[in-house]
Amino acid sequence: MRGRSYTPSPPRGYSRRGRSPSPRGRYGGGRSRDLPTSLLVRNLRHDCRPEDLRRPFERFGPLKDIYLPKDYYTGEPRGFGFVQYVEPGDATEAKYQMDGHILHGRELTVVFAEENRKKPAEMRHRERGGRGGGGGRYRDRRRSPPRYSRSPRYSRSPPRRSRDYSPPPKERHYSRSISPRDGRFWEVLEFLVFAAGQLGDQNLAFKLQLRVNNTRLTILVEGVLGSDDSRKMSWKHASASNWHVFHRAFVGINIGTDVSSMPPASDVVAILKAHQITHIRLYDADAHLLKALADSGIEVTVGVTNEEVLGIGQVPARAAAWINKNVASYVPSTNITAIAVGSEVLTSIPHAAPILVSAMNNLHKALVASNLNFQVKVSAPQSMDIIPKAFPPSTAAFNTSWNSVLYQLLQFLKNTNSYYMLNAYPYYGYTNENGIFPIDYALFKPLPAVKQIVDPNTLFHYNSMFDAMVDATYYSMQGLNFSGIPIVVTESGWPWQGGPNEPDANVENAQTFTNNLIQRVSNNSGPPSQPTIPINTYIYELFNEDKRPGPVSERNWGVLFTNGTAVYPLSLIGSSQITANSTGVFCVAKPDASEDKLQDGLNWACGQGQANCSAIQSGQPCYLPNDIKNHASYAYNDYYQKLRSVGGTCDFDGTATTTTIDPSHGTCVYTGSTNSTAGGGFLPPTALGPISPLGESTKLPVSKIQFLFSAACLAVVLL
Repeated sequence: MRGRSYTPSPPRGYSRRGRSPSPRGRYGGGRSRDLPTSLLVRNLRHDCRPEDLRRPFERFGPLKDIYLPKDYYTGEPRGFGFVQYVEPGDATEAKYQMDGHILHGRELTVVFAEENRKKPAEMRHRERGGRGGGGGRYRDRRRSPPRYSRSPRYSRSPPRRSRDYSPPPKERHYSRSISPRDGRFWEVLEFLVFAAGQLGDQNLAFKLQLRVNNTRLTILVEGVLGSDDSRKMSWKHASASNWHVFHRAFVGINIGTDVSSMPPASDVVAILKAHQITHIRLYDADAHLLKALADSGIEVTVGVTNEEVLGIGQVPARAAAWINKNVASYVPSTNITAIAVGSEVLTSIPHAAPILVSAMNNLHKALVASNLNFQVKVSAPQSMDIIPKAFPPSTAAFNTSWNSVLYQLLQFLKNTNSYYMLNAYPYYGYTNENGIFPIDYALFKPLPAVKQIVDPNTLFHYNSMFDAMVDATYYSMQGLNFSGIPIVVTESGWPWQGGPNEPDANVENAQTFTNNLIQRVSNNSGPPSQPTIPINTYIYELFNEDKRPGPVSERNWGVLFTNGTAVYPLSLIGSSQITANSTGVFCVAKPDASEDKLQDGLNWACGQGQANCSAIQSGQPCYLPNDIKNHASYAYNDYYQKLRSVGGTCDFDGTATTTTIDPSHGTCVYTGSTNSTAGGGFLPPTALGPISPLGESTKLPVSKIQFLFSAACLAVVLL
């Protein structure tokens, strides 16, 4: 919605306007010539060529050598290779990003090479030592079990006979204490970061997170973590599973500064704190705001303006300067976690499109040099205009004229574990489509049965245009063979005032849309095709930007006035927050319902109904008593609490009923319960609103004692 100036006739798609403002920068970071520059790449296909490795690996820096060993006697490729960089920092980044990368249908394993490239004579000598009976270290290598297991994490192809070179195991010394070189260290420390956030000590949590990031980077540079794949795999699996369990969607807000009476930066931060807003996006790197946000704990996405994209993409030094001036000089006091490169570059300044990914790469390399690449992600907001036909979502595809750029962009996001930034505006989706879709669909209101929006190919029901837009983007990414890249909606909103020819821009619609959007995001579920991936969303916008050109609506998207008062009632922000179940009504299974019908209802709720059924899995807080009535009650209630505001009912083919008696028991807390003394870590926040910097609501109904106990238990298990 920013990044481009207003044009008299709005575009066909679902996006808003663009933006621009100022430059910045400085960068540092040295290197040691003792650090490794060579990588060992395993699980290569036997027809792999050096140029096949060169293309993906040289994105991280200049290469010195690529070597694919062959068996000295048979001449067959050995299924592994060496990639050597000029700079150690490039090798470190490539190792981190390319480990797990898919090449020719195989998942690569990338570690630091423990030895330099061997000459043919040395390889022959080594082979002879292994074939003879001389008692060397490499004797009978082909008959010994492989050092690294070929689990699905590392290879999707059948195991080959073990001709591949594998360095001999080092002598290990064991200790009862754990250190950063032990995979258990990461699991304990990462969990403590999360626990500290839930205990309300955001400063401690942030410091711990920096400890995790900086120490992990140090380990990577030293080449220690890569020397033990089993340890590395344990860390990745632990962190991935913890994120799946603990991560919850957040609602953030955009802050534009085209305001004639913009409050001082300190007042803006005070307003954010008063309304418990914990995630913001800036369209530039405003020095006053970044300084005022210090020690607030608020997560900040800073913007590279469209005017800056070309220079940063063409000259790496400018990217380095930008990072140092606008990121490194404020962190860690200011909690900067993302950089938005441009605003809808492909559609607002298409001449800069070929350089967009270069700009992102240059910024990322500058973050690596400043040891900030784990904390700060890089992405680029795009509008829905690059998807010409977004409905039905299952057939949506990116405009083919942008395929080359988008492929590179998605590959960058995949390699850096970043996310796709999407600007999604149901307001434009409705007003530009000439009544094809009902306005209730754009406002998250329930539709009559005869007007349900269904994808004819997948039969998915779409309760809102917002979900359909997000799903259309997921399907478009799949069309370019990318999956697993989450979407963050960086802009969405509704204008509360318009001109004579803008009847749908009014306070009633704006209030309905914004409150329902917050409720939808807080459900912590994804769109129908990706139900387990929450849709983190930034509302457009905090204040009305009365200096913007264009129609009346263009200047009336703000949810607050500059004095901090709300333009219209927001049920889930600040002092007017309500709980997820302010009426005290729950949905449970009827005592006399048949088990067959209950099973059908349970399957529907946990499947198509998108209820969060994690808590009734084996070993989780609500698993016992292990009977169909208990499990159905939990699932029914979770569905009902999340969707009743948009038409969800408590019926389930006559097997459910409402009750004012809280069905929570022991450590099993039902969705919507006000019981704050129990919890299982799987429930939505009691106050559904902006989320804390660690991804959880600051009012999660879990006691400090239980979190400390959980942390201690995890530490005991890991130790």
